[in-house]
Amino acid sequence: MASNPAPELAVLIPFYGQVPALQETLSSLSQDTFPHDVIVVDDGNIPALEIPQERHPRVIVVKHDRNRGITEALNTGLAYALKCGYQYIARLDAGDRNIPGRLGKQVSFLERLPQCQLVGAQARFVDEEGHFLYTSEMPTEHAVIYRRLHRQSCFIHPTIMFRASVLTKVGGYRDKYPAAEDYDLFFRIAGQFPTANLEDILITYQVSAKSISSRRRRRQLFSRLRIVLEHFDARMLDSYRGLLESMIAILVPRFLISHLHTLAHRLKYAWRGLPNEH
Repeated sequence: MASNPAPELAVLIPFYGQVPALQETLSSLSQDTFPHDVIVVDDGNIPALEIPQERHPRVIVVKHDRNRGITEALNTGLAYALKCGYQYIARLDAGDRNIPGRLGKQVSFLERLPQCQLVGAQARFVDEEGHFLYTSEMPTEHAVIYRRLHRQSCFIHPTIMFRASVLTKVGGYRDKYPAAEDYDLFFRIAGQFPTANLEDILITYQVSAKSISSRRRRRQLFSRLRIVLEHFDARMLDSYRGLLESMIAILVPRFLISHLHTLAHRLKYAWRGLPNEH
């Protein structure tokens, strides 16, 4: 259990994979001075995950007896956070790096805007060697976010923070949409409550060919298409664009989309007179 005084914030990290990646992420969190606990869900790793408490005294490990998958791991972490009474829950993934100051900025934003239930941020994307690829440009205003959600997710999952209380209204992650459980949750929250993204870059996101989204891309894209159909609004142009873009994405190889995405960002930087890395 968390030691006293208990923080109001928990950072949730589901984990099944390489320990060095998790250690790097925990080290980045240890540099953030805003009071927080870290809930790591060991999703059946063999051997079981052991975190040295002398190095990470605020890390709580919740263990699965076997590998149950990302959705169950996330919901196990959420259930633990709700039981412990945390007010805010933030996300991060093993391999990604939290930028110091992130947690305080997002908590302050939610405290200033009590109606807002979820806030994300921008991310700096790097490859597995740490080379810069691009930075995100997620929309910041709720009206724009909700409209664009009919095309694609407008939140970078490891950047989000939300009020724990919203889970009692919309539920947690669902296994209805494999590999797109985050997009589904974002849509359910944004459909009922204000949301936002900060303009700040608050994490470094590692793009890996071994990630769940990379390995389960086709399943993810079909789930994305089904989510777009579930929320389809015949009055909204973005709903039609979402259907078209989802179907194109299913047909186009990932490496080509990734290459075009990076190229588009570099051309944008050049057009604005900015360096490739910023």
